[in-house]
Amino acid sequence: MRKENESGKRPAKKRRNRRRTLIVLGTAAALVLGVILFAWTTRITEVTVTGSSRYTDEELISMIFTEDKDWNTIYAVYQDKFREHKDIPFIEKYHVSVTGLHSAKITVYEKSLAGCIEYMGTYMYFDKDGIIVESSGERTPSVPLVTGLRFESIVMYEKLTVEDEGIFGEILNLSQLLERYEIQVDKLSFDNAGNVDIYVGGIRVVLGSNQYMAEKISEFHDMYPQISSLSGILYLNEYAPDALNPSYPFIQN
Repeated sequence: MRKENESGKRPAKKRRNRRRTLIVLGTAAALVLGVILFAWTTRITEVTVTGSSRYTDEELISMIFTEDKDWNTIYAVYQDKFREHKDIPFIEKYHVSVTGLHSAKITVYEKSLAGCIEYMGTYMYFDKDGIIVESSGERTPSVPLVTGLRFESIVMYEKLTVEDEGIFGEILNLSQLLERYEIQVDKLSFDNAGNVDIYVGGIRVVLGSNQYMAEKISEFHDMYPQISSLSGILYLNEYAPDALNPSYPFIQN
């Protein structure tokens, strides 16, 4: 009798163990399904952008979030860490960080541009060392157009071959001074001797050599409000730091 009772209990115990296993597996499957469903449906709805001066926030967002899956929160993390980033003109690199279940932040690092030259209908942008880092059919107003440079060839991501490589340092210095004084120029024009003129609207400013360049730009900054609505030539090439009452000729067109 005892053996019969024991043999009758074993199937019941097996059934209970099987039910427990099924419950555990079912719970685990439900959890996994829930996680997958959560990850699939959680989407970014708010994006902030920092570090961009060449593009609006909306333009950058549209260039980075190009597909529907890009808006998925989990995929955004994966894509930023493990996938190749999109190639955006004038942008060195960018980073997308998820700041919440439905929010993200784009941090942009722009290429450092000293100037651009026009070549066969295309604007070729170069950095402080004279290396061509970008090309575009459109002109970026914040980067000065440089004329008067004599070069043998232009190759992307290679240095411009010019007679005087020191000219790039002068261009960078002048660009930084103009940026400091918030002067947006249309063009920098160099002659064979390295003298430079800048063009701002209808005004041509003759700066001459790079000597006392910071002082010349400061003088122009102070004078510009009085002549900004005019058209003509301002001569600052004879700047003298020790002049008591300096006067610089402005010949109006």
